[in-house]
Amino acid sequence: MLMSVVDRYSAQDIPVTEIISQGSSSLNQQIYLRLRLALSLNLRRQILIAVCDDVTLRSQFATQLETDVATEPVSNISSRLISFALDLNNPDVLEQIRQSFDPGIGLSNFQITGIDQLTRQPVHIQRTFLDSLSTIAQQLPNLEFNLVIWVTRPWCRAIQQSVPEFWNWHTGLFEFEGDPFEQNQIQPVSKNGSSNGHRKLKLDSDLADFVLASVMQMIDLDDQTALTKVLETNHPDTEPLQILHQIEELHQARSSAPSLAALYRQLGDWYRDRLDPVRPAAQHLTIVIRAYEQALKLVDMKSEEVSDLLNDIANLYWIKARSGSGSVATNLEKALKAYQFALDRTSPELQPQTYAMIQNNLGSVYSDLAVQRSPEENLQSAIEAYQASIQHRSFETDPARYAATQNNLGTAYWNLAQYRSSMINLQSAINAYNEALRYYTPEQEPLHYAMLQNNLGTAYWNLSRCDQAVQELAMAEDFLHLAIGAYRVALIYRTLEAAPLAYAATQNNLGTAYWHLANQESTHHDDRSIHLLCAINAYQEALSAVQYLAAASTPHAPSLSFDVSATHHHIGLAYYRTAIDSHTELSLPERTKFLHHALRHQVRSAQGWQDQPDFQLSAVAQFSQIVKTIYDREGIQGQTQALSQIPPAFLPQVMREL
Repeated sequence: MLMSVVDRYSAQDIPVTEIISQGSSSLNQQIYLRLRLALSLNLRRQILIAVCDDVTLRSQFATQLETDVATEPVSNISSRLISFALDLNNPDVLEQIRQSFDPGIGLSNFQITGIDQLTRQPVHIQRTFLDSLSTIAQQLPNLEFNLVIWVTRPWCRAIQQSVPEFWNWHTGLFEFEGDPFEQNQIQPVSKNGSSNGHRKLKLDSDLADFVLASVMQMIDLDDQTALTKVLETNHPDTEPLQILHQIEELHQARSSAPSLAALYRQLGDWYRDRLDPVRPAAQHLTIVIRAYEQALKLVDMKSEEVSDLLNDIANLYWIKARSGSGSVATNLEKALKAYQFALDRTSPELQPQTYAMIQNNLGSVYSDLAVQRSPEENLQSAIEAYQASIQHRSFETDPARYAATQNNLGTAYWNLAQYRSSMINLQSAINAYNEALRYYTPEQEPLHYAMLQNNLGTAYWNLSRCDQAVQELAMAEDFLHLAIGAYRVALIYRTLEAAPLAYAATQNNLGTAYWHLANQESTHHDDRSIHLLCAINAYQEALSAVQYLAAASTPHAPSLSFDVSATHHHIGLAYYRTAIDSHTELSLPERTKFLHHALRHQVRSAQGWQDQPDFQLSAVAQFSQIVKTIYDREGIQGQTQALSQIPPAFLPQVMREL
């Protein structure tokens, strides 16, 4: 039962001043008194871990603890409590304690807060903090102080898993009830101190306004008077208003929290079931999130329903981030927080499927957050989340989801390889993709199978560009042949008709692999001309697919995953190299035609790179080279024809070089 004040003398008559009670419960206050009692025992070398996810509540109790120790009678305790926030620049706990330690005062108690802020810090900073805890564990027999650390549940779990030697020394664990989503959940108390079991939680006025606006928009009304008439007809789109009316009635009647939670979930479900899967309306996403968060405030925090609600809320914030509604980073952080809190409410032993699902979702959010900031740290966190998911999601019990998570893991490794340990991370990516192929077959899942083959091809192509891999594993052309083979397999199923966007991307990848294979020093000149022609053919297919997509485009068509200007540039290079290659079996008119094709594509690339001057300069530099070659073959007439293809804006630079 929640209370508004703490009795002034309780828990063996330890004096405790009144604690601000917003968001706290009698259970929390009992836990606080146990923590306070532990410090009053005059024991040495205690490690007391206080766990609380509610920032406001945590601050209140930490401040209260410092106040109570300061006013403690000397007969009860001959110590003091020194509080400090963790230094995020150098989070060495023992070093901060030593700077504040005064051996002349006697036994000191230290209280440290701000550990939750480490979540936003780089991995090496977090590692410094954990290493300092390990040092404390090693030196604890010689230390003469007690330590209280305030952590969130995710950090409590991290300490338990990463610093078991420190965890094993803890002498008290104090888990406060506090939800980072809770606000103003005060239990009303009658004059005689009893409660009617209903949380004092008013109907969210903003939520009501959002629902009203959305209903009027769906029915195409701009007058609430007209809406009243529609309500009388039981129009199906007015159901959200009817649910709101029921919620308001339950609030007025001070009905039970579970009844209210069920209605809020019903309201959220109504909108969630109607979300556009491609471009969900921002207003509807907001309604679903607020409705679910209201339900979260009302359910029993120990019930399994909490994990489901938190997972749903996190999913919605993730969808909101991907839809471009509001701040992407902010929405991803909210999703991250909800997933992490859900994990703390989910037992991997008792709920392995739910635990694996949340870990997989958590990995996806970390992967998206890596695009916004701290890519290495967030990608490493994504990999750890995917690996945790796979530990509880085996191929034998859940092959489809196991394969999906392996694909996600492979992509996270591939992305991390762009920043560090390229060879090792690319090998890990290939292993993960091959694991996923245990499930995806061309007969049952042709497009997923093709996607994995394309991903494998890209990983092999990256290995061909990795010096360490070329020195230790195989020659670059070996990796390129593997990449080409994977891309060709993908194109069996990624056809222009079945998946035009994916077809264009894979053809572009194939062209790039052939282009690099042609440019290997070890490639025979006869093979080089063949590879160049194959590159031209693949690039042409990619550009034809782009034209096909442009003709069939819709307002919300997904964007290409490659730079079309770069494709024009590379096909222009391939045409030029083929035209001047003496080993290529082309007639003189065909070589001249290839030179004009090369110039045309370089012009297209220069025009497309207007906002990228360095790239544009590279394309323009090719103009003069091609025009000179045409002049050598066709004389002034051919040069004049070539110059006529070049836009006037680029002519001065070309003429200077000529």
